[in-house]
Amino acid sequence: MHISLESTDTKLDTSNEPSAQLIEENVALPKDIFHSYLSYWIYEAAHCTPVMFLSLVIGVLISIIILFHDNENCVGVSVGFLVIFFIIFGCVLGGIFGIPISDRDFKIKLLGETIARRPAGREWRTVAYNMNQYLFDEGLWYTPYYFYCGRKCQYFFNNLVKIEGPNTHPSSPTNDEENTQPDASEIEVLNVVGRFFIHSPDPILEAYLIKAAEINREAEFEYWRKQYPEVDLP
Repeated sequence: MHISLESTDTKLDTSNEPSAQLIEENVALPKDIFHSYLSYWIYEAAHCTPVMFLSLVIGVLISIIILFHDNENCVGVSVGFLVIFFIIFGCVLGGIFGIPISDRDFKIKLLGETIARRPAGREWRTVAYNMNQYLFDEGLWYTPYYFYCGRKCQYFFNNLVKIEGPNTHPSSPTNDEENTQPDASEIEVLNVVGRFFIHSPDPILEAYLIKAAEINREAEFEYWRKQYPEVDLP
């Protein structure tokens, strides 16, 4: 069975966008905009409709308790509802801000950005900026500030590859010696993709995961080699 990886190698169309270097120089992420992570979190919560609604209800209940503090029955009922809504409030916060976005197209977009831009170090800022804009434009997040910084975006990517990527083990030294031909790594990736196209419930996502993981390893290795050129690594 022959599987084409042309779709995974396709570069994103950036002909109408500023260059990656220009974006990196002018990009503004939440870490640059907000004074602290707390102020950023408050801003995000203030733009979340369920959180705002529950905050309003809690505020009304607190006002009722203050205004009618002489009425024991009213205070008792209000306190009971207040406790319930505080629990709901905490669950909503945990569900919205604690659970990563699971949209399939978002994952493929992030993997595609990684494949096209080969980010490492501060270059993740550009990917984070692009993904923030994508999430907001597509209505997947309430603000264009989902990723607080480039490192948060990189952490999300690493978890995505670790959790959803195929369990591919590095080849043994013997196999490395045997695969000395120029196209050895490409053939190996092609074979892995072919197997997962057969067994994966989402072969397109799997192909992007494999390719993005490979590109990320290469980019990270090159980045740290430039940081420490005196370290002679093969």
